[in-house]
Amino acid sequence: MTDDLNKRNKQEWIESAAILKAEPYEIAGALFDCAADVLLSRAEVEQRLDAYLHPVKEAPASVPVKPEVPQVKKTKEETPNDNSAG
Repeated sequence: MTDDLNKRNKQEWIESAAILKAEPYEIAGALFDCAADVLLSRAEVEQRLDAYLHPVKEAPASVPVKPEVPQVKKTKEETPNDNSAG
C-alpha cells in the first residue's frame, strides 16, 4: 500500500523535479513516452532519468571486411563524338 502512496503521475514528477535534483525539462524528456495518467514510482523515474541523461552509445553494426583486391586501371576507349548530324 505504501508503494501506491509514493507513486505520482507524469505532471507531478515534472513539477517536483527538485526532489530528484533535476530540471523539469529533464524529467519531461525522460518521461516523454509515458501516458499522462500512469502512476510511476521514484525508482522508475530515476531509472528513466538516468537513461535519458546518460544514453548508451550503440556499437556500429559490424560490416563485413572485403578482401583487398588490387585495382587495375582500365584504359579508356576512344569513341568518336560526332554530334554534327542533326
